[in-house]
Amino acid sequence: MNESELVTKLFDFLDEEGVYAPACIKSWNAEELPRLAEPIVRQVVNLIAEKRYEGIPQIAELENNWTLDDLREALDGFLECNDLPYIDPFEVPCTFHPQYEYHQLTCYFCPDRRYFDVDYQLTTDGDLNDLTLQLRFHLTPSKTMTVGFLDVHVM
Repeated sequence: MNESELVTKLFDFLDEEGVYAPACIKSWNAEELPRLAEPIVRQVVNLIAEKRYEGIPQIAELENNWTLDDLREALDGFLECNDLPYIDPFEVPCTFHPQYEYHQLTCYFCPDRRYFDVDYQLTTDGDLNDLTLQLRFHLTPSKTMTVGFLDVHVM
């Protein structure tokens, strides 16, 4: 299934109030939401890696009272406090391979079933650096999707 078909499938699951039915959510393959979210996550992570924070609001609306200054302070401060030179771009493979099932990018529907959130574990030199990016994907019955920047924090 290509990305366009995934989006169509996701919109088809919304009822007239913009809520996903629990049965529909259970029918989603674990790989489908990450595939849908990945292009957006890739753009945001690469902007973070390039320290071009001003580009993030063009892709994901800053939510939870985040400002560009807050974002810059949180990310640059994290790097400085942890003596890290940078955050990897999306394309750098993660070297964390535990004995249990692990995904660097995870998606989950929220309790009211009106949106899904994404957690992406950021890395430096392929190693997890304890910083997590959180985005929210909200799809509406009018078949539009908004993306929100929720947080970047130590997990």
